[in-house]
Order: sequence, then structure tokens, then C-alpha cells
Amino acid sequence: MMEASAFSRTKKYRKKYITGAFVVFVLLFLVIPMLVTAHMHNLVFGQRAESPEYRAFLRYGDVAGYARQTVNFPSGSNILTGYIYGADNYKGLVVISHSFGDGEEGYFSVVRYFVANGWRVFTYDKTGSHNSEGRGIIGLTQPALDLDAALTFIAKQEWGLPVMLFGHSMGGYAVGAVLNFGHDIYAVVSLAGYDRPILVLQDMANRMVGSIGNLAYPHLWLHQRLLFGRNANLSAVAGINNRDVPIMIIHGTDDMLISYDRAGIIAHRNEITNPNVLFILQNSTHHNAHMNLLMSEEASAYIKKLNEIFRGLYDFYVQEHYEACPFISIHYHHVHMITNPNLTRCFCAQTYSVYIPEYALSEFYAKIDRRKTSSLNLLLMNQINAFFEEALK
Repeated sequence: MMEASAFSRTKKYRKKYITGAFVVFVLLFLVIPMLVTAHMHNLVFGQRAESPEYRAFLRYGDVAGYARQTVNFPSGSNILTGYIYGADNYKGLVVISHSFGDGEEGYFSVVRYFVANGWRVFTYDKTGSHNSEGRGIIGLTQPALDLDAALTFIAKQEWGLPVMLFGHSMGGYAVGAVLNFGHDIYAVVSLAGYDRPILVLQDMANRMVGSIGNLAYPHLWLHQRLLFGRNANLSAVAGINNRDVPIMIIHGTDDMLISYDRAGIIAHRNEITNPNVLFILQNSTHHNAHMNLLMSEEASAYIKKLNEIFRGLYDFYVQEHYEACPFISIHYHHVHMITNPNLTRCFCAQTYSVYIPEYALSEFYAKIDRRKTSSLNLLLMNQINAFFEEALK
């Protein structure tokens, strides 16, 4: 009888042990990593991208008498703000999808170039950006959904114009991924675009914690699934292969944000079956990074000089240095990426508080020649324009 009782207690303790071990396993490998993943993702993509008070590049208001029409259209539960430039142009319509952390005004020089070459241009601020609604940017899949909404709106206008897509970074992903939705598109230009969001997120994790970041893949995948449902794994390469649309893929060899040998669309060229794809790999010093693909050599050199001046200003007022942070260099990558130098939040969630007096900031930005910083890489832009014109034939 005592033996049976002891056996029963042992069995009971074993069951508790197994249950406890299971609970610990769930907490350590599922619940806690998911909470950390959601928190880190929200720090980067849960914030709005507001129009900066200071900007080193031309804005719409800097060019007097330049006409545009403001429109609004829905994307999910949010209302986005769009703009039509060159309304009297009838060659075709170029739709521009902007990059992360910016708005449509970041591509004003590109807009002016296309309008001057006879194109009508449609731009818009993505969800959570500048003049559009949204409490945050949401994630790396959202640009494709916003572009789908923009193209749906455009189709209802019945302009009868052939549509060309032009996108950079997140926009470079969007112009490829949106081809999965069946819109009537004549040609596409993707600059520094990624194939799938999960690849970029994985790269970010690996930069933060090294190869151990690979363990985060299941949690990243599940979190994206919860955010975007069936669109979570929306692939730009799949969209490119879905159509025979002429597509130009451009990427820089020194791109530190969207790796050209892993996350970038160009890294998956062997998976692309669309016969009408042209690959352009930029490896020259002034045009091989993430943000300088469209800049003239003069602009690139001038911006580098401005960054050196600004870094000196920054260092003069800095209270603390966080040199251990692997992302600190991103904050100094280009002047226009330091949109709020008094409070810069890093991808690793550290906050860099640098109190630069208002007069010092105003003086620095007032001296910038914004036409110089905004001058374009005309060799590449002319190639893009010719590519679009060829698609009209």
C-alpha cells in the first residue's frame, strides 16, 4: 500500500516537473521572444515619420509657382494624401513610391525631372508618413498595400495614361510586390528594393546580435503573419515573375541598409524568370550606397562635406557617446537622415539626446545650397526616362 502511495506521489511530482518545464520552455522560447520581437518592431515601425522641421533638400515650397493637385484616397482604415504634378502632360503617368522615414517631398527633384520630360507624376505619403493618416508606418509590407491602394484610386480616375512605377528602398520593394495584384503597368524601376520583408528584418536582427539573430526567424515570421495576414510574405520577385512587364532593378554594392547580396531583389536574380528585366549594379564611389543612387557626383561630394560639418556640430554639443551601438553610423549617413538631431532614436532602442541650440541648427541649414544637394544623377535618370519611353512603343 505504501509502495503504491509512493509511486503515486512520484508520478504526481513528475507530472508537475514536466508541466513546469513545458511552461518554462514556452516562456523562454515562445512568449518572451515574441514580446521582445513585437516591442523592437514597434520601436522602428510603430512610430510616425513626420515631415522634418529642417531639411537639406528641395521641398515643394522652395520652387515658386510649381503647380500640383492634392488628392486623398483610402488604404485600409487610413486616408492617404497624394499629389498630382504636371496635370497637362499626357505622355504617361509615373507613380513614385518613397522610402522609409521620408515622405513624397523627399523625391521632389525626381518629380521635377519627370514633369520636365513630359510625364504626369503621382506621388503620395505612405501610411503613417507626413500628411497621411496612420499612427505608425506599420511594417515593411505596408508600402506594397499602399501602392495597391494608390493604383486602385488612379484606375478610377480614367485618365487613360500608361502607368510607370518608380520606387526606392521600401518603395523599391513596393513597385515589385504590387505586381502580384494585377494592375495594368507598362514598366517598373526599382532602386535598392528588397525581395521580402522578412529578409530585411533578419538582417537587422543579425546586425544587432550577430548570428544568434537567426534564432529570431520564427518569431519574426509569426509577428509579420499576425500584422499582415496572407500578405506577410508578399514577394517582389514573385510579382516580377508574375508579369512580363519591363523592369529595371538598380542596386548599390555598398548599400548598408538593404544588402545587395542577401535582402535586395538583385540578390535573387537567379530566381527571376521574367525575360524583360534589366539589372544595373552601381559600384562607383558616389553612386553605390543606399541613398546616393539618384544623386549627382557633385551632390554626393557636397553632402559628404555637409555631414562632416554637422558631425563637428553634433560632437560639440554631444553629452554622451554610444560608440558600441552598431547603428550609430546610420545617423550620420546623410544630412537628410538626421531629421531631428536633438533626439535621435536608434534601431537598438537607445535614445541619443543631443541638445543643439535652435539658433545653431537654423544657421547650419540656412547655409545649405538645397539646389546643389538636390542635383540628380542625370546619367541614370536619363537611362530611366529612356526605359520608360521604350515601354510606350
